[in-house]
Amino acid sequence: MENRVRLRELPPQVRGLLIEFRNMLVKTLQQNLVGIYLFGSIVFPSYEPRSGDIDFYVVVKRVLKTREKNELDNLHRALARRFRFGRLLDGFFITLAKARRSTLPRGLPYAANGHLHTGGSDIDWALHREHFHRGAFMLLYGTDSRMVFPRASWRQIEKALDENLAYVKKQLHGYPFWSVMQLCRLIRSFQKGVADISKVEAARWALDELPSAWRPLIRSAMRVYHGMGIERDRKLLKENARAFFTFASKQIARMKQREL
Repeated sequence: MENRVRLRELPPQVRGLLIEFRNMLVKTLQQNLVGIYLFGSIVFPSYEPRSGDIDFYVVVKRVLKTREKNELDNLHRALARRFRFGRLLDGFFITLAKARRSTLPRGLPYAANGHLHTGGSDIDWALHREHFHRGAFMLLYGTDSRMVFPRASWRQIEKALDENLAYVKKQLHGYPFWSVMQLCRLIRSFQKGVADISKVEAARWALDELPSAWRPLIRSAMRVYHGMGIERDRKLLKENARAFFTFASKQIARMKQREL
């Protein structure tokens, strides 16, 4: 398992944003607030704020009132204006009752692109719950997430990974660098039977574990992810991402067959 980043270890601009985010949520939600949890790339040492969102869950005791939703929308608008990475805050507001269920939560208020929206659904619910239970989260406020979210079964995790694979297929053309790194994570997750690794660490794992013919493609994906890609990297990704998807799909299919 990778090391986890603490709030004080984040870049100053990101740390300042999150402290203000936490403080404003405490002020807005008051006694309705249970906890604020960060997960995803931001909790790993390889975090690159220019290449990913700041994923979060905010757990509340009861359904948000209209007044609270309006205030939360204003909160996200203000953070997007004031902070360089304010628009990257991307997450859900969920009641404690829904958070404690294993069924996919629907109809959630969610923040994206500096606004609050309604009717959200977390398609990676099982994966996110696994992150919480394996310590892949950052607690900004409240109760430990492992005391809130139920653990996912491998069957639930596998179903979410399958859906991720289908989603990657749709992103190959528009986001080949992301697709290649996500495929590395999917291969590793199926092989190890856990889903608790970042895309960067999965790509590093793939450089050692997958056939050497894929190393140039994976290195190109990592360079683009970190903002250091050149035209040659983008050309390589555009031309070979689909072939890597075919390879990854076959690898995953073989691993799943061995489980039967």
